[in-house]
Amino acid sequence: MQLCVGQVARAEQFWPRDTEINRIWDSVESGGHILIAAPRRVGKTSVMYKIYDEPRDGYVVAFVDVESADNEHEFWHKLFNTLTSETFISQTHRYTAKLVTSLRELAGKVKKVSTSGIEFGDGETLDYAAAFEKFVTELQIDKKLIIMVDEFAQAVENIIKYQSKEKAESFLRTARSLRQNPKILEKVTFIYAGSIGLEGVVARIGATKSINDLNSIKIPPLVFEDAFVFTRALCKEIEEDDEAITYLLEKIEWLIPFYIQLIIQETNKEMLTRESIDRAITTALAHKNHFEHWKSKLKEAFEPTGYNFAKEILNVMSDKHTIKSSAITNLISKHNLDHDIAKEIVHTLVYDGYINNNDDPKTYRFNSPILRMWWYNNVAN
Repeated sequence: MQLCVGQVARAEQFWPRDTEINRIWDSVESGGHILIAAPRRVGKTSVMYKIYDEPRDGYVVAFVDVESADNEHEFWHKLFNTLTSETFISQTHRYTAKLVTSLRELAGKVKKVSTSGIEFGDGETLDYAAAFEKFVTELQIDKKLIIMVDEFAQAVENIIKYQSKEKAESFLRTARSLRQNPKILEKVTFIYAGSIGLEGVVARIGATKSINDLNSIKIPPLVFEDAFVFTRALCKEIEEDDEAITYLLEKIEWLIPFYIQLIIQETNKEMLTRESIDRAITTALAHKNHFEHWKSKLKEAFEPTGYNFAKEILNVMSDKHTIKSSAITNLISKHNLDHDIAKEIVHTLVYDGYINNNDDPKTYRFNSPILRMWWYNNVAN
């Protein structure tokens, strides 16, 4: 097994996540739409590609990344481009010739995706929802289509930022309506995921009802035993012992593949010892590109007052290691924030993987000691 730091892990590079993948397939087979919920860097996209690369019998899978979509038109443009692309159509040959033929016929009918809707070859222009229903209804397929939408929450956040909260709410209502449409539900399952929490984004605009039909499946960090085996598999070219691996995992604490691979990479194939691990962590912390997005994502998500509030919470924790709920309440007053807005900001920090209060409901701490150290060195001071 080779190191795969910050990239999608596929084929032999993918570390088995059988429990999570089986839960996703169980939900798909029961007819539900899915939200894959996990903080960034945990490996959601790799899990999605595992399903894309190895679908179960009776399913065909499309994958679309909508991170750059900043309005509803761009979202639908990306979706229809994926479903009518020669790349996707050619990949379906492993299913049935009938499906390939059906997709090619439908691709020919979609003439243009415009701001007013979808234009078909017969001159008919339908709004996005009606056009998608028409496309799916006419799709001659004896398998169920899974549409995996990566970075959906980012697209919603982009619409909020570049258009308006009202446009985002309308977009979310349309997406929910389509998911509940019996004609579509019969043939299509949606799976959403992304590097920011959809729950936090919709909560900030009061649109939680728009996603309450989704079955949320969490992708947790590795448990210690699995992380230990994973680390050993990565260390084939590095001399190591059980004590060194245990020390490494204790230092990382938040056992996601990204951090484990990052630190092993920074050992530069040096023998694993406490000293080499400590040096590797110090070296990793010096690479801004591994961590800067944790700060930049907060700036994108919140207005200046909200960002400063979130930043100060993290500043305190980076120094003191924890922060009490009472101290957060004091910061709400300091920043003159509405209590409900402040509560959603704290929830977003939890949803998006910055912090947790697992040990004590009234005490928060960083998920990752490594991120805590980086934040202390580069943001708080």
